[in-house]
Amino acid sequence: MDVDTASCTVARRFLRDGHLPEPDSVRVEEFVNYFDHGYEGPEDGAFAIQIDGAPSPFGGDKPWLMRVGIQGRSIATEERKDATLIFVIDVSGSMGRENRLGLIKRSLALLVDELRPSAEVGIVIYGSRGSVLLEPTPADRKEAIIEAIDALGPGGSTNAAEGLLLGYEMAIVRAQPDRITRVLLLSDGVANVGRTGSDSVLELVRPTLRRG
Repeated sequence: MDVDTASCTVARRFLRDGHLPEPDSVRVEEFVNYFDHGYEGPEDGAFAIQIDGAPSPFGGDKPWLMRVGIQGRSIATEERKDATLIFVIDVSGSMGRENRLGLIKRSLALLVDELRPSAEVGIVIYGSRGSVLLEPTPADRKEAIIEAIDALGPGGSTNAAEGLLLGYEMAIVRAQPDRITRVLLLSDGVANVGRTGSDSVLELVRPTLRRG
C-alpha cells in the first residue's frame, strides 16, 4: 500500500519560508498519513484494519463519523533484503530555485547514513541531457557517494525521459532476485525537453523493463 507524506513536508517548508503552498500541493490524506496514529500492526497477514466511530459534532445527533485505520506489517531491519537504489535526479535550472537541489542533497546525505553497508546507491542526473554520475556503489563507500552528491549543481532544461531511461537501464543490469531494486525520481516538475508526456516516457522505458 502506498503511504505518502510528502504534502505535509512540502507545505511546512513553504510556511517556514514565509510563503503559502500551492493549493494543488495540499493533499489531506498525506497530512493524515504524516502522523503516527498508534495503530497496532497485524498479528498475521499483510495489514490490520481498525475501525472506530463517534457522534459527529456537525448536523445534530444522528450523523456519526467513522475512522478506518490501516496498518501494514512492519519488517525488522535484519529481515529486509539488501537494496539497490537508483536515484534519477533533476538538475535542471529550476532546481536552483528555493534551494530545491540543496534539499535533495541534504536528504540523500541523511539517507546514506541510514543504509546498511551491503546496500548500493547509483545516481543518474538530467538537465538538457541525461548522464550517469555514479554507478551503483556499496554504501560502505560513503565518501565516494557523498562526493557525487556534493557535485550536484543546477543548469539546463528538463529531459526527464533520457534520465529515466538511463536509470532503468542501470537498474536492470543490477537487478537480482535476492535484492530489492528501485528507481527513484527526484524532481520539482514536468519535463520540457525530449519526450514529455507520461505515456510517451513509458513507451521509451518499457523495452528496458522487458529485458529485465
